[in-house]
Amino acid sequence: MKTEVSIVIPVFNKADYLADCLDSVLGQTFRDFEVICVDDASEDDCATILQDYEKRDHRVKVISNRKNLGPAESRNKGIEAANGNFLRFLDADDLLPENSTEVLFSRAVKDDADLVRGSLALFRGNDLSAYQQVISVPDKTRTQLPAEETLWIPWWHTSYLISAKMVRRNHLRYPKLVRGEDPVFLASVLVSAAYISLVEDIVYLYRKYKKDSGSAGSTMKHVVDTLRHAAMTKRLFMDHCPDCWQHGYGPYLLDDVLGLVGRFKYSSDQKRIIDIELKNIWGEDALTARKEIFDQDPVHYSD
Repeated sequence: MKTEVSIVIPVFNKADYLADCLDSVLGQTFRDFEVICVDDASEDDCATILQDYEKRDHRVKVISNRKNLGPAESRNKGIEAANGNFLRFLDADDLLPENSTEVLFSRAVKDDADLVRGSLALFRGNDLSAYQQVISVPDKTRTQLPAEETLWIPWWHTSYLISAKMVRRNHLRYPKLVRGEDPVFLASVLVSAAYISLVEDIVYLYRKYKKDSGSAGSTMKHVVDTLRHAAMTKRLFMDHCPDCWQHGYGPYLLDDVLGLVGRFKYSSDQKRIIDIELKNIWGEDALTARKEIFDQDPVHYSD
């Protein structure tokens, strides 16, 4: 059956946080939604928790992957199964403020916007007594990507409400990457949107704790996929809004990439691969910055 909002949650080994996450979703003041949980072959108690919530609330739908596919493919499965007019994405260890979907949906309908973005805050561990706003969004009605520099860094895809019709019409999906899949998807959404509205309200609560996967990953595969995502995002922005890359995500991302590269030592072949991609994406200046990074002496070698 058709619903207004589909909330897609990829789930992998987040049993310690999953119930709190789902409670925050089901406790939303906005009620016309479905929750699509994609269990990515979890090895802990996630499957049991999901089954319990699916029995308890008809809005919860569980898709179970036979093998671990990663968050990108899991979210894509959620997109394909979604019946909502709008999409939200949530990570299984984070939370939604109780009015966040209502705030985003109301603005999308009022402004006839393809995208609505809200502010984001983080909290540490399980301490919700004090959270810190880290992404502050101004209130704007029906703006567009070239005019809004705050949108030129395509991070925090979870703070957006996205038109499902636009996603399907443009065949937008998350690329299969271990790092950087969400900025590529969000960049493709941003360049496809006719109008984007912004709301000041905090619509997402990000849980800060030590992680060893996703954006925190530090293997050669993470470095390569970060460079691949940079090339993909550059192509999207240069085709639709060159300023977004040249004066926004390009220089911002180079600093992030060099920080990632600086975590490990590399073999000669690995250095050559990194150099080629850095030059292709950012030019000769990136190689000078890279040399300073490689001349340092990290303790560990990258896999």
